[in-house]
Amino acid sequence: MTRLIDRRRRLVLETPLLIGKRPLVARVEPWGLDLRQKGCHQKFSITWAQVWNRAAIIAAAQRRAERCKRGSRKVKVFAKGDKILWA
Repeated sequence: MTRLIDRRRRLVLETPLLIGKRPLVARVEPWGLDLRQKGCHQKFSITWAQVWNRAAIIAAAQRRAERCKRGSRKVKVFAKGDKILWA
């Protein structure tokens, strides 16, 4: 479970994700996230735009996989305003 570590100035969370044997600590900033291992000073920064783009890629991949599971249902449209029939 994600644990709140500090909230004096910025929101700092300890995530359940382990890197090696140490949990990942995420510090929320106005421009994005600072990610680091607990107990280490080296950090990795990611912007909110990068987070948004990655979420869009994951959602598209899930939709694609869902379509493949359902099979290849084709849609036939006969004329503008007509009902869509599944073939």
